[in-house]
Amino acid sequence: MPNTISLNGRPRRMERIAGATITPGYLLAIQTDNTVDPHGAAASNAYALFAAENEVFGGEITDDYVSGDNVLMWMCKPGDEIYALLPASATAVVIGSYLQSGGDGTLVLAAADAATDTAQREAIVAIALEAVDNSGGGAEARVRVMVV
Repeated sequence: MPNTISLNGRPRRMERIAGATITPGYLLAIQTDNTVDPHGAAASNAYALFAAENEVFGGEITDDYVSGDNVLMWMCKPGDEIYALLPASATAVVIGSYLQSGGDGTLVLAAADAATDTAQREAIVAIALEAVDNSGGGAEARVRVMVV
């Protein structure tokens, strides 16, 4: 298991104040008060903005940020590879699965018509680079993804 969120590519490092608890690997959204929260709108458009581990203070990918912390983030471009999160009890993904926001910072399997439906296609954030079956899991699971 990698101990870093940015796996490959050259994403841009950014920082904002956390408006809520954030786990490294979460998909984020910048709020109107310039804080960041886990992306909260399932299956909707999202920037490929992912929480990084807090390496400045020796944090690992399992160390959450709390509200008020300075959050390190990766602003990704197509082709960047990230170690993201799937929700507990998530539908299994296979290599090449299209993923979109789960509405809580995690990524979920996109609807079956996402490749052909324009609105669904615009909500796709990443493609799974490994198969992960967390359908019976009681906790979030990590997945390697490539930003689209």
